[in-house]
Amino acid sequence: MAAAKRRLRGALASLSQSAEFGSFTKWVLLSALVGFVGGVAAYAFKGMIELTREWFFARPTGVTGEEAAGADWRLVLLIPTLGGLLVGWIIQKWAPEAEGHGTDSVVRSYHRLKGVVRQRVIYLKALTSALTIGSGGSAGQEGPVAQVGAGVGSSIATALKLSDRDRRLFLMSGATAGVGAMFCSPLGGALFMPEVLYRKAEFEGEAIIPCIISSIFAYATFTAISGEHRAVEIAPEVLTTLSFDDPTHLVVYLALGIACAFAGWLYTHVFYGIHSGFDRLNVLPKHLRPALGGFLMGVVALGVGPLAAGGGVFFGGYGLMQASIAGTLTIGALLALILAKILATSFTISSGGSGGVFAPALAIGAMVGALIGKGADALIPALEINPACFALVGMGGFFAGVAKAPIASVIMVSEMTGSYSLLAPLMLVAVVHMMLSTRWTLYRAQVPGPIDSPAHVGDFVVDVLQGIKVSDVLGEARPPRLIHEDVTLKGAMRIVADSHETHFPVVADGDQLVGIFSLTDLRRIFLMDVVEDMVIVRDFMHDKVTTVTMSDSLHEVQRLMTRRGVSAVPVVDEENPRKVLALLERNVVGRAYGDKLAAMKEGG
Repeated sequence: MAAAKRRLRGALASLSQSAEFGSFTKWVLLSALVGFVGGVAAYAFKGMIELTREWFFARPTGVTGEEAAGADWRLVLLIPTLGGLLVGWIIQKWAPEAEGHGTDSVVRSYHRLKGVVRQRVIYLKALTSALTIGSGGSAGQEGPVAQVGAGVGSSIATALKLSDRDRRLFLMSGATAGVGAMFCSPLGGALFMPEVLYRKAEFEGEAIIPCIISSIFAYATFTAISGEHRAVEIAPEVLTTLSFDDPTHLVVYLALGIACAFAGWLYTHVFYGIHSGFDRLNVLPKHLRPALGGFLMGVVALGVGPLAAGGGVFFGGYGLMQASIAGTLTIGALLALILAKILATSFTISSGGSGGVFAPALAIGAMVGALIGKGADALIPALEINPACFALVGMGGFFAGVAKAPIASVIMVSEMTGSYSLLAPLMLVAVVHMMLSTRWTLYRAQVPGPIDSPAHVGDFVVDVLQGIKVSDVLGEARPPRLIHEDVTLKGAMRIVADSHETHFPVVADGDQLVGIFSLTDLRRIFLMDVVEDMVIVRDFMHDKVTTVTMSDSLHEVQRLMTRRGVSAVPVVDEENPRKVLALLERNVVGRAYGDKLAAMKEGG
């Protein structure tokens, strides 16, 4: 295995040295490679989960679904505890980055770590998440598979010695590959990672193309191997009833958006409140805390059992989604399971376990939607409401607000369930939840927008100055105070005394530029024993002059000033580089930048 890895790394290094990556090679071929590997990794990860679930949980307890009914209560407490113990030890010993829900780690890596993911995280995140979910933990597959795919993309970019910017984009495309494959959602998966980076309604535009390509190849690879095309299977007789054809139902959907906002607030605050509680639990070592979280999750599973009417809180929650859409859960069971799923997920992951929050959030959203739908149908039978429609809309609308990814959430839910007939109410609930939840988010590594991301430091300043040419500010530049190279030091000092400039272009006959000097150069002359009438300007000027032309951007001007350590540069004629037209000073550049920003803010 080690020899194979060395050969692959050597092949990639040779490729990076022998090939110049053009746009097609980089964004199509390499993104396709990332997608293919991500699709295979998603399938392998899913197999790991099914294997651990079968041997760690199903066989000992006899439980194959998400409910604890019929299981020995001692095993329901013991197995998640042992799973948490093993996961905590692996994480704290080998890869602390594998702790928690992986999407947040990917977002943090993009913004703060230049897209770097250690290779060991690829394997250990998959292993610890499979153990967490397989031992009954209330966690999803989205975060882990995103982090695994991100590690693949980051490793390929690093092996090819690509830039930090490119590594960040391949980190995104790798994470997208995992999500698009695992949830059978090529379009939603492609949009999810570029959108989830920011709290505001923003996309990482540069990542869209590589993410679309990698998601397509990952989805095609995963479905070809697994034969699966839907993440959430809906019975055909239920699927045919999902529709939106009565505008009066929008009032109830509006109420669903408000309910999602309340449930989202509860979910995020309980999740991070329990996280803070475990952080303050200093009497218990960090590697033991996931074991306590697993035990408490087992307590919740046992406690909600008598109230759940066939539902449960084990695993990701796909059974809860299907039951909510099928309408098999009562209003009382829905209320109990919403609270229990929030607690179970928080105990599993916030204690230091490893798993995703995407699937549990979809399950909570489905139950909130079913609850509102059943309640409205009971209160106003004349509306003829189908609770299944509200369950499906609740899935997308709930996750849109807690993840701050409304567009991706709407599309992903439609692709996951195979139903596109509820797009209008899905969008309404997603937007309402987004508007009411601006103060909290499930992914704390998010930043408000691109301008707040360390990945974009300097981008916006450069864009502003690149759009301004020297010719645009030439009217504000000082007329050049030219001094002939044969003028004596005494004569130069007389000219300088009557001027406000700090830099003075030096010219020969015909006003041809031959050098430049500054006030600093004159100060240096004062320390020498010189005769003022014998020293001429040519003796102390700099003959290598940094100049700019009318067509240069102010970004280039600023860069030259900073690199040369000067505060003014001569503007010369493009056809005659020795003809001085003006002297451009740093304060003129700064003033132009400020004026341009003010105009942009005013929409001018």
